[in-house]
Amino acid sequence: MNGTTKRVLILAPHCDDAEFGLGASIQRWREEGATIQVLIASCSDYQRSDGNPVCAKQRLIEARKAFDLLGVSGWKSGGWFKENQALSVDYGRLVSLIENEIKVVDATDVYVCLPSFNQDHRVLFDATMTAFRPGAQLASLYAYEYPGNVWGPTPPETGKRYLVVDMDEIQTKIEALEMHETQFAGRSAGVGPQAAVTLARQRGAEIGSQFAELVYMLKEIH
Repeated sequence: MNGTTKRVLILAPHCDDAEFGLGASIQRWREEGATIQVLIASCSDYQRSDGNPVCAKQRLIEARKAFDLLGVSGWKSGGWFKENQALSVDYGRLVSLIENEIKVVDATDVYVCLPSFNQDHRVLFDATMTAFRPGAQLASLYAYEYPGNVWGPTPPETGKRYLVVDMDEIQTKIEALEMHETQFAGRSAGVGPQAAVTLARQRGAEIGSQFAELVYMLKEIH
């Protein structure tokens, strides 16, 4: 790796997951001089659980608005698998794509979404763990949460890292999430921007702070 600048790569299953898990920390890292790249693994037309259709083109427009607000210019959609169809992916190819992205970014820190009830989250997490098999990568690996993790595999019991954030960063995070109108319009409950606020407040309370985002250290290299 060249130099000492922190180079963060966030692997997001869908267009809003990076914001859900790290939307406040992204702002702080950027202010500290880190370079931030976000790779969205899946973005395709699909149907929401309530039956409403979602257009991939519109999702990317929303993602651009959200990342512009967060000050992240380095993001792209990989199109690695169709939304909510990751179980049908060529697993070996997916691992290779992740490995290549890490090398291209020359990442010092990689963040991947924890597995949940959603198959895309599970497959991307598992493939990233494979990419970080012993001797394969020289970056540090962390897993971030999102509100939907309350229904899914049990998170790690150790390796908790609390990223303290402030009210302004949380407010901007929520504004970025609200850009994803195709996900939350017409929904009165479930995973949404306000759930992210509740989770950040809970994590903050666990360490005596107002707000925090929680990640799990999976492999740390100094």
